[in-house]
Amino acid sequence: MVPFRATVRLQLHAGFTFDDARAQLDYYADLGISHLYLSPIARAVDGSTHGYDVIDPTVVNPALGGEPALQALAAAARGHGMGLVLDIVPNHVAAHPANPWWADVLANGHHSRHADWFDINWRAPGRGGKLWLPVLGQPLPAAIAAGEVAIQRDADGVAGLVVHGQRYPLAAQTQAEARPGMDAAALAALLDAQAYQLAWWRSGDTQINYRRFFTIASLAALQVERDEVFDAVHALPLRLAAQGVIDGVRVDHVDGLRGPGTYLQRLRTALDVAGVSRGLSPGALCLWVEKILGPEETLPPGWACDGSTGYDFMDQVAGVMHDAAGGARLLEQWRNDTDDVHDMAQVEQAARREVLQHGLRAEFDALVALLVATAAEAGGAVVELGQPLLAAAATRLLVHFPVYRSYLDDGPATAADSAWWRQAAHAARAGASPAEQAAIDQILDWLLYVPETAHPHRPALAAQCVRLRQQFQLLSAPLNAKAVEDCSFYRLATPLSRNEVGTHPAKPVLSAADFHVLAAARGRRYPRALLATATHDHKRGEDARMRLALLTRWPQWWQRRVQRLERLARPVGAAALHPVDRQLLWQTLVAAWPVDGADTAGEFVERLQQWQRKALREAGLRSSWSDPDDAYEARAAAVLEALLRAPAAAPLRHALRAVVSRLAPAGARLSLAQTALRLTVPGLPDLYQGGEGWDLSLVDPDNRRPVDYPQRRRWVCDPRPWQALLLQWHDGALKARLVRQLLHLRRTVPALFAEGHYVALPTTAPAKVLACARTHGGTTLVLVAAIGTSAGPAARATVATPAHFWGGARVRVPPGRYRNVLTGVTVEIEQSAVSVRALSKDSPVTLLITP
Repeated sequence: MVPFRATVRLQLHAGFTFDDARAQLDYYADLGISHLYLSPIARAVDGSTHGYDVIDPTVVNPALGGEPALQALAAAARGHGMGLVLDIVPNHVAAHPANPWWADVLANGHHSRHADWFDINWRAPGRGGKLWLPVLGQPLPAAIAAGEVAIQRDADGVAGLVVHGQRYPLAAQTQAEARPGMDAAALAALLDAQAYQLAWWRSGDTQINYRRFFTIASLAALQVERDEVFDAVHALPLRLAAQGVIDGVRVDHVDGLRGPGTYLQRLRTALDVAGVSRGLSPGALCLWVEKILGPEETLPPGWACDGSTGYDFMDQVAGVMHDAAGGARLLEQWRNDTDDVHDMAQVEQAARREVLQHGLRAEFDALVALLVATAAEAGGAVVELGQPLLAAAATRLLVHFPVYRSYLDDGPATAADSAWWRQAAHAARAGASPAEQAAIDQILDWLLYVPETAHPHRPALAAQCVRLRQQFQLLSAPLNAKAVEDCSFYRLATPLSRNEVGTHPAKPVLSAADFHVLAAARGRRYPRALLATATHDHKRGEDARMRLALLTRWPQWWQRRVQRLERLARPVGAAALHPVDRQLLWQTLVAAWPVDGADTAGEFVERLQQWQRKALREAGLRSSWSDPDDAYEARAAAVLEALLRAPAAAPLRHALRAVVSRLAPAGARLSLAQTALRLTVPGLPDLYQGGEGWDLSLVDPDNRRPVDYPQRRRWVCDPRPWQALLLQWHDGALKARLVRQLLHLRRTVPALFAEGHYVALPTTAPAKVLACARTHGGTTLVLVAAIGTSAGPAARATVATPAHFWGGARVRVPPGRYRNVLTGVTVEIEQSAVSVRALSKDSPVTLLITP
């Protein structure tokens, strides 16, 4: 097995297949990558661009080249001294008639052998014992009358129901009466005899009776805790692991599982068994989890995994680049400019209530029904709480729950889980009526008491409490995702750089001291955890975020720039945009503006308009996915087009370029610090495809655009020295050099990074300088990075650090002889307290290693 040193995430689809990935192996091998980290490879819905809409997890996707191409990629990777890891999706599959498991349920209802593989409530009130399918463009009678629903027979004479080009199976007993051209009454009668109910798509959020992935009706949750489901879902990756095709897996959305801890232990055991055939020791194959951690939250200690996929590191390394006082000033400016006085907590709470009332209404109603049933089982005075009070109490608890979910099972609550729920209950009681407070206390009692202990002679009530725990947890996770990341992050942005997956704006800043503590803890507990600064799900690219981090350092300067942009935008009708949308736009423009200013009137406009449309709909205030305001969206798109193309907006574009000319070089310095930390601190650095160059991408699908590999190959061969690259930094070769040099170092002295101690190096300027060392045996690597900026933006077109920046800052470095990794110069350190200016010269990052 290839030892893990660094991964690169590749997004596979019909336009970038296994063969395409194989063609880039020599490049990634030369860069220093040890493993390709592949997006889902199982057969997905035709035309899928991401692979998470799996229709058959037992088969390698033919659209990617099928298993022969995968095997060829694996063999070629081994030939380059590399390996593969897979992104697996155990929590859901596509609710699509091409999915054989789903199709069997459609044809046979609750009698299907796969009926229990999905989380379907066949007894949901008002559904007539059927599976609710919200797939029609209008209510069923109108859809029938409009010919939206039709009967067709295939080449074998088997009748099927065709809706919007998709063929749905018919129950066997109704085949004889199904015929093309049936009149409306006969077709309605035929549909009434099916195990599913075709329904208007708008009914989905309130009537759907199967658990979904978030609010997406086209993705149905799996009951992977069932033995037969676990075995079917994992047969392919486990076989590939046993065959040596893959060296590890990444578990998508682990919080979508009923019992993540139990699942991970089972998968860890199965991976270890698969590794036996390869002579691997237990734990050799890697297992990572996609998990969003809240402030002060850590992975549960009992989870059998190698850590997270890196959102936590992405949050930490960005947090240390921001300034708290400047962030507070930006919030004040936001309120003045938008007349919105709410803080993020208030915005989140409002969004959570909206999602419970609309997007996740069916799931919430099912939870309330379970609460009512639990009260009935408990009996006594509890019954008097009634449905309205229980619903109000549940809403309050979920609105204030501080993290994605807890992990309660049928045993005692952990200290962490108990603390989260008690914190939520405390906040929920504030402003609640006495009756609501009583209901909150009762729900908390059901959630936190050990059922067997609290109700030893009432097994039915004990079982009901366990189900209640599960339902709360399976609802709190998608509620958090939809209300916070997919809504609140588009309503309040001060600054936009902290509205990111895995980050909570409530904790915008991390001190250098806390960063060191977290890095050292990761090294002790999860030395193989992934370290990411960009992913296929990020809201904006890693280097775009660093530009925006500067706004917390220069809030007054930014406010003056915004005021000028607002004035210059008036001639092209920018006042047609809501003030919030304009504030989001200014930040997005300066974050994503091309480094060299090229093509801002071409593809850039379409990319920005695509982002703008998504931002408006995610916010759900002036438009939404369910009820788009076409008129407002058209005005917004027209304003953006005029800003970037109209002659009348030329002064504004000139002003934007001036702003970017100040932000971009300083932002690039922070980017280099971010990159160096990712490749140095404990953990495994994960490179997102193309991210070795400047990453100014926006939210998907923008962050999944094709990679310009010829350009990146040229960077590998670039002969310019480090000092020259600092001056000629625009094309991305500077960042690529840093990535390559550190990846080569990880390959040359792997034990230093895999086993080396992490040491925080004290500095006299912790707000401007972060320094650390990795030590192993007789080898020491020192990193000194600029994490702050000078007092104000200077007209400096290079990434070289201004001479005055370091001032009198000093750093304590172990004395000895070192080689500068980036310049090759030998450095003698005779006393531990060294001038940072003398050590770093004009480079924002300095890397020294003992010979």
